Amino acid sequence: MSVNSALGAMALIVDQIPKMSSPKLEGMKPGSEESFYLLAAYCFNLSRKLEYFFLAAREFGLDADQTVIQRLQRDRTELSKVSGWQAIAEKEEELMRRLFNEISGDYDAMWNRVAGGTKR
Repeated sequence: MSVNSALGAMALIVDQIPKMSSPKLEGMKPGSEESFYLLAAYCFNLSRKLEYFFLAAREFGLDADQTVIQRLQRDRTELSKVSGWQAIAEKEEELMRRLFNEISGDYDAMWNRVAGGTKR
């Protein structure tokens, strides 16, 4: 698979969301069974798409940036030390926020460069 082919697959993977055009929160009761399944469906949808990202880019995996690999390994090590869904969720949030803080400056600079100064 070429780089362009991999990137093209990734572009198409991200835009398939269940019932995208229908209202999600309208009439939804927080804590209801329906709200639980809505959340679960979106989590599984996102997880499945990340697996497709692997399929689209796997031939490039051996060329992965070692700095990124080290960060992933650090996260995996930290996650392996917790158990139970609440502890895992709290650790995942911590890792997500840490990564966001690490990359947000670079992301904002790149966004501003391509979008003409509009911040997210």
